[in-house]
Amino acid sequence: MELRARSTILHIYFFCTFIVVLLLCRNYLREIPFADPWTVFFTFLTYLSYGAIYLLPAAVLTILVHRLLVGWEQRKRQVRRWSWGLVYTVAVLTTSATTILLFADQLIYRILGFHLNGFVWNLITTPGGLGSMGGTVTANATYGVISTGFVLLQMLLMALIHRGWLRSGRAGRHLPLRLSLPGRKFFVAAIIGMALTQSVIYGLSNLQNREPVLDAARAFPLYQPLTFRSLAKRFGYPVRQNPDISIEPQGGRLVYPLAALAMQRPEKPLNIVWLVAESWRWDMLDPEIMPATWAFARQASFFREHYSGGNGTRMGMFTMFYGIHGAYWFHFLEERRSPVIMDVLQQQDYQLSMYTSAKFSYPEFDQTIFARVPGEALHEADEGSGWQSDRKNVTDMLSFIRQRDPARPFMTFMFFESPHARYYFPPEDAIRQPYLENFNYATMSLDEDIGLIRNRYANACHHLDSQLARVFAFLREEKLLDSTIVIITGDHGEELLENGNWGHNSAFTEQQTRVPLIIRVPGTEHREINWLTSHQDIVPTLLPLLGVASPAASYSLGYNLLAQPQRKYAVVSDWSRIAYVDSRYKAVFPLEDTALEQSLFTTRDDKELPDPEIFWQGRKAALEDMAQELRVFREQMN
Repeated sequence: MELRARSTILHIYFFCTFIVVLLLCRNYLREIPFADPWTVFFTFLTYLSYGAIYLLPAAVLTILVHRLLVGWEQRKRQVRRWSWGLVYTVAVLTTSATTILLFADQLIYRILGFHLNGFVWNLITTPGGLGSMGGTVTANATYGVISTGFVLLQMLLMALIHRGWLRSGRAGRHLPLRLSLPGRKFFVAAIIGMALTQSVIYGLSNLQNREPVLDAARAFPLYQPLTFRSLAKRFGYPVRQNPDISIEPQGGRLVYPLAALAMQRPEKPLNIVWLVAESWRWDMLDPEIMPATWAFARQASFFREHYSGGNGTRMGMFTMFYGIHGAYWFHFLEERRSPVIMDVLQQQDYQLSMYTSAKFSYPEFDQTIFARVPGEALHEADEGSGWQSDRKNVTDMLSFIRQRDPARPFMTFMFFESPHARYYFPPEDAIRQPYLENFNYATMSLDEDIGLIRNRYANACHHLDSQLARVFAFLREEKLLDSTIVIITGDHGEELLENGNWGHNSAFTEQQTRVPLIIRVPGTEHREINWLTSHQDIVPTLLPLLGVASPAASYSLGYNLLAQPQRKYAVVSDWSRIAYVDSRYKAVFPLEDTALEQSLFTTRDDKELPDPEIFWQGRKAALEDMAQELRVFREQMN
């Protein structure tokens, strides 16, 4: 009888935890526009079935431990108390982990606009990843308290059920909550039925592109889509779809560059100072917020319609140094392949010194962009606040230039952290008042605090300007501007709720993808370029100045910006999607056909198109070119 009672305790415990999970998942319902009855019905079924699915790993682990310990001892007719204690402990710990993960997912989704995914896992497991988020001791302590609270809640729940059931003297006489064997079977059957029904609704909605249902599915973490498109085509069912363009990259090993470079070292090689600011969007470069950089732009080539190759650091930096689409990142990381431009600089015996206020390990620049750069040339100053690290790095970089061997050219790179959330600056750079002083991810309210956050971001960009000004002044004083190429840009932008998102990595809006670009080449006059340009154009602009005579197409997908090309479209990537951008429209496509993300079509300024056909008119050839570009630098498999 005691064995039956203890098993019943577990059943009641998991049922009560199921209610806790449903209470947590209510927050996802707030993100869903209930446009029609089908969406309401689909959401109701998904809400209940996925509430149980999220608990499934905890239930399986608990059952496994129960079978291994209690089941084995039961056959020996001697079940010890500590065995049940271990089963209860596993149940509490696994369900606590489930609720903590759901809470973390909701926090990430509310702030950044995406769920726990491969990108977040990479963020957690890669050295320097969590540090790149700019968390504070206060925020981490808050998360710790909340996580402890979830564990204590589950412990309390188990204790109350145990005390109220096992010690009440009612064990074996009454089974509350209809947890008899038929009741449990009915519950499991109901969950399976709801899961299958919502999957069928999703599959049918996917056939006809019923956006409300598809949007509702995206609100739930780890949602597994079921599609019937292939089956429907086989039976001749009309499937509403976009023109048949395969975006998914295919092929075998890398072929990069496509051919050996033709190169002759210039008699007087130019130095390179390459300055990149984290999260620096284009509209922050103005005379009020960044006067020194604005003045420098008036003496250089100033690109006013420039796009990063990504909406995050990884893809933005990759496209900047490799000159190809960000979707190639994973293959280059796998093969630890450095970019052609770094190979050329080392072949020409450049003195190299790289600086970052973040980490070279996150994203994995020490395994891609700087894979062949000696470790002693990679300098990290990530102690203290972001603005303090920036100041120290600039000091060290200028010291390197001052102490270099003047008989050899040099290349130095600096990655600034000031404009990255939490947006770092000292009090003297607070040109916008008031601003959010206590920036705690766990307690802030984006909707209420966004005005203060915008001011804080502008102040951080003002501090960035002060550090760029130090570099400009030094190069003038040392009379290096006549022998040095200066590149200034951002890795990507930063959205501040202009289109419903905060930060970056979540969407391909103007705020997340457009950045400033300034290139000053000795001997060229100031000009402002008001046509579309891309990060992929930087390397094809630099390599001819280093004596590379090979066509840009042999090592990049970009154009030489000094030759005044007219780019028809730009390409922007993230972890799982690729975006096409031209002078009027944008289109976002998932890189895998099985992905939950749906294609999205907007105007260039991010207004959704009522009918995707507007976009497709006259653009199919350009999209086919973009799809082909994803396979140029990969050996095709037969």
